[in-house]
Amino acid sequence: MPARTDMTATGSGAIPVFAVVGATGMVGRQVSAALAELGRDRVAIRLVGRRPGAIARELAALAGASAHAAEPADAGDPGALARALAGARVVINAAGPLRATAVPVLEASLAAGAHYVDVGGEQDVLRALYERCESAVRRAGRIALPGAGVDAMLGDLAASWAAAHLAAASDPGPIVRAAPAPVIADDRPLDEVAVSYAFDDLALSAGSQRALFGAIGERAVIWLRDRWEPGRTGDHRRINPGPVLGGERDALAYAGGAVITIPRHIAAHRVAAYVSPARSQATAAVLRVVSLALPFLPRTAASALVPYAAPGTDYSKTRFAVVTQVRREFSAAQVIVHGRDLYRTTAVIAAWAARQIAERGPGPVGMCAPGELFRGEPALRAIASAADLTIEPSFG
Repeated sequence: MPARTDMTATGSGAIPVFAVVGATGMVGRQVSAALAELGRDRVAIRLVGRRPGAIARELAALAGASAHAAEPADAGDPGALARALAGARVVINAAGPLRATAVPVLEASLAAGAHYVDVGGEQDVLRALYERCESAVRRAGRIALPGAGVDAMLGDLAASWAAAHLAAASDPGPIVRAAPAPVIADDRPLDEVAVSYAFDDLALSAGSQRALFGAIGERAVIWLRDRWEPGRTGDHRRINPGPVLGGERDALAYAGGAVITIPRHIAAHRVAAYVSPARSQATAAVLRVVSLALPFLPRTAASALVPYAAPGTDYSKTRFAVVTQVRREFSAAQVIVHGRDLYRTTAVIAAWAARQIAERGPGPVGMCAPGELFRGEPALRAIASAADLTIEPSFG
């Protein structure tokens, strides 16, 4: 095996090594495939997972990529994880559940001298990472970008773009920032930022179902003036993700990750997230009752509600929209992002972010929200092009 550095030699020069943790999972496989699409002269991929046979098979399937290595490692085994990540330029964590893997994989990444990206968006996980690991990441001189998926990255970048428009904030420059991000509307905060997720034909793995129902049942945290506070049980709002998803519909309070990331770079009195899992009014009514009941039940109740995912489920049939609305007094702006297949989209977002980080020159380091590391409009447009998304701003 070649010497472990964050670059590996090829006939055309040195290329960065990307380590994908959880490489045999649904998202991990697609992250590797998205990286491999760049070709073997631009990326070297190291697959990391718990089952040696499975990761060896995934490695063999990566046509067109420089398949650097397959490494058996469990997120709960610091020694094996350290060996697997040694010499990587960027680590992409797709190993679930992230509430168990995020901290150990981030710590192992820093010890290996690597930047960190993960595909999560769970509110409590993101908040814990920022509170626990901020200083360690900064001291290591690396970038950590948790939440590089549909939730929270799309909503965060859309909010950055819409807020900059509403606040008439100029923010020119390249997609990846070389200087600290300005706080949008810092002199005159916005009244509200709301990020809502709407779905049709929603198909989720069992693990994703548990996370979604757990987030609906969890007492969602909202940003209120200068701190995070528990939201109001049963909070909901009307959203309109467009005719493709059935027009106006009800959305329930949701423990979305963008609520944690947005206040880091946008000044607002209130930031909240909502979800509408189905366009059917009857289904929405049932889910609203469930959302009112779940906070009073044990956390394991979410698992009991979603014990099964049918083999052969076509996850690409899922349509989704991220509806991001910002408001200040009587002015408002909105950005809607439409797409299909939550798993492929999240994988493409994470792979895109990892490549940008690997190629960035000098700049700010530490824990980053998407809008702190990337400029909202150009980043969202680049991701839309890579992931086959459509964007509908209400302005310009």
